Amino acid sequence: MRYDYEATSLDAVSRVSVGYKRYPSVFPSWDNTPRQPLRGDSFINSSPEAFQVYVEEKLDEVTQMFVGDERLLFVNAWNEWAEGTHLEPDQKYGHRWLEAIRNALLAKSLA
Repeated sequence: MRYDYEATSLDAVSRVSVGYKRYPSVFPSWDNTPRQPLRGDSFINSSPEAFQVYVEEKLDEVTQMFVGDERLLFVNAWNEWAEGTHLEPDQKYGHRWLEAIRNALLAKSLA
């Protein structure tokens, strides 16, 4: 199934908070159709710029919901090349995935 990255990330940041600790996470992109050709999922319209907005919104959530060492934001996934989700530099975007995280942290005065 194909999903729109921007719509999905907007939905994720618009969800109502729950009454227990739930640590937020973000993902830069995803496409597991090479491994699951008939049942795979992919996100279209992902980009470092859209990812930065998503990270900024989730950082707002983290700073509102948690204090001190509990301020954690998980990134899914590091080095998942087969699923099309990684932060390491590549030929298409260079360092822009990593720069998106840095820029989001700087925008929120967390770096």
